[in-house]
Amino acid sequence: MGRDGAVRLRLVAAAEDQDGPRLCRGCGEPLMLSAKATAVFCSAVCRSRSWRRMRRAKARTEAVTVAATASCPECGVSWTVGVEHPASATYCSPRWRRRRTRPGGV
Repeated sequence: MGRDGAVRLRLVAAAEDQDGPRLCRGCGEPLMLSAKATAVFCSAVCRSRSWRRMRRAKARTEAVTVAATASCPECGVSWTVGVEHPASATYCSPRWRRRRTRPGGV
């Protein structure tokens, strides 16, 4: 929308190669004409998001392969470390953490 409240259309010219329009590897949107020939992401945000996604997937795969388990000291629920809860988790839910950190505890 413009300053006057009118809807503005934004025309985007997409880069193409012999297979058709070049698409971003992260979000699937077409790359701009000004994108380098070696570009695979539409923006730094998309590149970072894709990197984080791949990093989390790799960590989960490694966690399942190792099959390390942990259990909650309060209720006894067990989980695969790094998949359902972070590797640093001690309790199964925030409820138990809050109870243990309150003055006087339970």
